[in-house]
Amino acid sequence: MKTYKIHLIRNGMTKANAEGLYCGATDVPLSEEGEREIYSILEEYSYPYVDQLYVSPLSRARDTASIIFPENEQIVIDGLKDADFGIFENRSLEELKTDNEFQKFVAPKSNYIPESVEPPQEFYNRCRGAFTDIVDELLRTGVRSAAIVTHAAVIGNILSAVAYPKAAPYDWQCDCGFGYTLTIDPSLYMREPVAEVTAQITVQNINVLEEDFD
Repeated sequence: MKTYKIHLIRNGMTKANAEGLYCGATDVPLSEEGEREIYSILEEYSYPYVDQLYVSPLSRARDTASIIFPENEQIVIDGLKDADFGIFENRSLEELKTDNEFQKFVAPKSNYIPESVEPPQEFYNRCRGAFTDIVDELLRTGVRSAAIVTHAAVIGNILSAVAYPKAAPYDWQCDCGFGYTLTIDPSLYMREPVAEVTAQITVQNINVLEEDFD
């Protein structure tokens, strides 16, 4: 049976990551440390070969993709960009602990959305929609292997929407430069948009992630 593989890969480290800042829509580049980490992975391991490369428009994702897949043309998908934290952008969790707007926003069962903050449900729908469009394009064109280089929260939303086994967005954690591999069976996907997580891209197994098309 003809199957399709999609590798979801998290962008490399940024200065905002290192400083513990909320940084979603703000376009920050990879830090020097982040670049070194990606290059150090490549010195010892090989990422899966892909025919197609999709990226978030934010430079930290595009920079990561350029290092990992230098030969692939980048297809920029606006729906793959990180969440917009609005008034909370570039602020630390420590600082936000005393921010009344933030505390109302994160309170259990809260429906409060501060002005300029992207509503979580809209962010989820955007991520799911972007992934659906990518899969539809792959099925239409017959391109059977692709990578999506994006952000941790985007990966979590995509996997919580379509991945089997089922899990919440925050259960799909991954380190910078790593992620997950999805295998899609078109005959099953057309009945219900579900994809199987067949591998986690980690230091332990990155070299054994080979394309296996029957």
